[in-house]
Amino acid sequence: MIVFISCTKKKINKKCKAKELYTASAWFRKAYKYAVSINPAHIYILSAKYGLLNENDIIEPYEKTLRGAKENEIKIWSAKVIAQMKEKQIIFEDKAIFLCGKNYRKYLIAKFRDYEAPISHLGIGAQMKWLEEHTK
Repeated sequence: MIVFISCTKKKINKKCKAKELYTASAWFRKAYKYAVSINPAHIYILSAKYGLLNENDIIEPYEKTLRGAKENEIKIWSAKVIAQMKEKQIIFEDKAIFLCGKNYRKYLIAKFRDYEAPISHLGIGAQMKWLEEHTK
């Protein structure tokens, strides 16, 4: 099983590991804690700037989002991420859990035989509550 978590607008203001950069966001902290609790083979972060990140990749803070992006921009970003997935030899037959907004997952989910987007139908507050309730 693989978990994909989207980046967040709130970030700490220093170069650090990807899993630490987004900890200024309560949503990210809850999503990451949930991801760890379900014991996946891998956790990746979907970054609007960097694409596919390993949780321990060292990155700089940035200001970029796919929220409000044009469809063509989302397609280009998604193609970049799919290429990065292939480079990292992600197995598309594995189950994928997407904890991210529509723009971050819409062209990625079709690559996976088995996937879930368990919080996709919820607003941000309800997502945070769901993540708390389902963290093991």
